[in-house]
Amino acid sequence: MEFIQYNQAGRIAKRCICELNQLKRSPLGYKVRVTLNDKKQYIGFWDTFLGLDTKIVEISKYDLDENTGELRSGNSLVTFIPANKIFRLEAILYSNPR
Repeated sequence: MEFIQYNQAGRIAKRCICELNQLKRSPLGYKVRVTLNDKKQYIGFWDTFLGLDTKIVEISKYDLDENTGELRSGNSLVTFIPANKIFRLEAILYSNPR
């Protein structure tokens, strides 16, 4: 898996090739873009604690107005993704809205 971490200015802060369970810091709560082996992409917030046996990851998508940064509603949608299908994980540092 390729892992890319961006800083707030959109520049690459870290880039590596590793297994999901080898990440030194979890992207928990960060805004991420997950690309699967079949090129499908999911954008949302990472909601999975990483461990040695992580098989499924959760990506939450909130009803967020990207222009104002405000929530439109309290609704959210969770997508479950098989960890072994992740080709690329991109995360934005300090993007946790909570």
